[in-house]
Amino acid sequence: MASKTDNRNYLVSVVTPFHNVDMDMFLRAKESVENQTIGFENIQWIIVLHNCEPQYHTEVPALFEGKENVILSVLDNEAKTPSSPRNHGMTMATAPYIAYLDGDDQFTPDALSVAVREMDETGADVLCFRREYELQREGLSALTETVLWNQTVPKIVVEKGNWDTEKMFNGVFGMVTSKMFRTDFLRENGITFSETIPYAEDIEYTTRVFVAAEKICYLPQHIGYHYFINEDSLVQSGDKDGKTLIAYAKGMAKIFSLYEKYGITSDTVHGLCMQEAFFILRSKSITPEERREIRDILGEYVMNLTPLSPSKILDDESARLMYHIPREVILNPDDPYQGKYVRGMMDGYSVLAGILSRNQNTDIGRHCSFGSIRTLDAYQFRVPLSDEKTIRPLVALQTNVSESNILTAEKPVYYFRKKTGALLPCTTDHLKQYMDALSDTLSRKKSLFIAYSTGERSITNDAVLAADKEYIIIKDFFQDYLPVHPNTKIRLVSKEMVYFQKEKEGIFDALWEDALLDNAFEQIVAFDTKQMLSAFGYLEEHWKDIVSKVKKRDADRGAEVEAAFAEGFDTPIVPRLWPQVSRIVAFGAGELYEMTKALKQYTGEIPHNNGYYYTEEAVIGKAKEDNSDLFLHSADASFFEVIPLGSEDGEAMPFSESDPNTPYQLVVTNEAGLYRYVMDHFIYVKEVGVDGISFTVY
Repeated sequence: MASKTDNRNYLVSVVTPFHNVDMDMFLRAKESVENQTIGFENIQWIIVLHNCEPQYHTEVPALFEGKENVILSVLDNEAKTPSSPRNHGMTMATAPYIAYLDGDDQFTPDALSVAVREMDETGADVLCFRREYELQREGLSALTETVLWNQTVPKIVVEKGNWDTEKMFNGVFGMVTSKMFRTDFLRENGITFSETIPYAEDIEYTTRVFVAAEKICYLPQHIGYHYFINEDSLVQSGDKDGKTLIAYAKGMAKIFSLYEKYGITSDTVHGLCMQEAFFILRSKSITPEERREIRDILGEYVMNLTPLSPSKILDDESARLMYHIPREVILNPDDPYQGKYVRGMMDGYSVLAGILSRNQNTDIGRHCSFGSIRTLDAYQFRVPLSDEKTIRPLVALQTNVSESNILTAEKPVYYFRKKTGALLPCTTDHLKQYMDALSDTLSRKKSLFIAYSTGERSITNDAVLAADKEYIIIKDFFQDYLPVHPNTKIRLVSKEMVYFQKEKEGIFDALWEDALLDNAFEQIVAFDTKQMLSAFGYLEEHWKDIVSKVKKRDADRGAEVEAAFAEGFDTPIVPRLWPQVSRIVAFGAGELYEMTKALKQYTGEIPHNNGYYYTEEAVIGKAKEDNSDLFLHSADASFFEVIPLGSEDGEAMPFSESDPNTPYQLVVTNEAGLYRYVMDHFIYVKEVGVDGISFTVY
């Protein structure tokens, strides 16, 4: 590794702040730097180990033995953001250009060679290229750097006297990782990262760069950075205390005052105020006094917000929310939840609006005037409540006559067959919520996945498979979802063909044989505790036959598990067979509660998670935490209303009006062509909040 006084002539210095980065992710980052077409030997890589746990001080240096162009520096301080390690790394940079790479991201192969070439040719002080992104899991906010520049040309050079503020300062423009900077320009202008801004410090840094730069080069077509969107990032993580949010507000005020100083108009002000409003709404510990302090800090800026015009960066709904939500929340610290737009957001009205828009030209859409509905009141007035009896003849027209465009603009890809025999349409968009839920459950841990289906299957006259939801989910997940989602990090004990046997006994045989051979999986997952209990009952009855098969494949492991079974089932078998299993995941609330209790005879005190609560109609909620009967609903795919149990008029109301500790019947609207469909499922509301409602299954 290079010394801090290394003066060789590198072409670019790459600064990487490293704080307890997942080593698998960092190895991807390392490979991306080493494989740069500019030549690894021409890169000075400065890695700052910032407030790292002890093991990283051994693991990271071990990766770079003999690498003379890599500088490893340790920085321990009270700082919580990348600003401090970036500043520290910048002081050691000796190359003419500086680029930033986060430890869990990657450069594309020619990122640095193209950027250096264009910086040399244009003489720009800063160069901007494009970022692609990868979500750690579905459902995270994709912070894309959509631009307003002409993307049909490969290069745009902007000189200081010819600013185009609308294009330069709007959208997510401030990310420093999609840029390269001239080193002497930064030093001559004293530009470093502010270590007193705890949130959005990139924006302040980039703004100061743009203000000082004589020339900026944009490469609209060059994708140079692979951005990994982590669920633990400041943007993605949820609950924050009032002290933290006050610090965020003070940092935002510094950015806004910078805009005022230089006459910059930017939707970034709306965006940051919107983010602060979301943080306030999600905070469980913030006090009214702290909300008032935030109002005093940001109130002037929020009052001066002007309505935004829709653009390719912001659609109509986003433009409206970014204007109204900060005003409703930040300017009303004593009652931030009661504004019209906040209530609409809590109810998921934007989801409803999207469903109505996409299906306005269906038969039901024209009949109920979906295209003219602009409010929830109008939706409830124009669209009557429906149920299985209402839609059965409409579905029959599709499945028997091969009609189309009755309920959904998109043709169904499957029909979910309910236990009553009724068929419910399932479109691609509708199916996605089930795929994402299963992917979320299985990712990040090696899993024994117990799943089977024994229901009737048929092909309807509109050439669509009809089957029970378990079969459809298994089929689509393995055959369609996983092949096009290679980064899900799903590791299963058994191969997919195990799940497609005709009899569940054959599936159990194969699953348990694979499971007994593998002593290193971390969780056991099933759709529900009924299926899991059935599988464990089969294991208890047939373990001798299964162990004999295991012995033929691995004699030592066979003897080990045989000894565990010989001790009997009076104590839980799972911890004895698989000591690394740390979680059981299977829906087991409501009518399945007794089966969940019975499962403990096999699993003991291993934490139980209820996973996702879903029916043929919708994915309704996700378990809030282990060993809890609470679910959290987030209205990101379906729009729900509720009917109070025992209500005389049977009128449905939005979620935001539901009362805690009250039972309700669910009413759903979604992409499956269900509109105000009264489900035969009941919940017991516990808490209503901006992220959804907490409830138990009634």
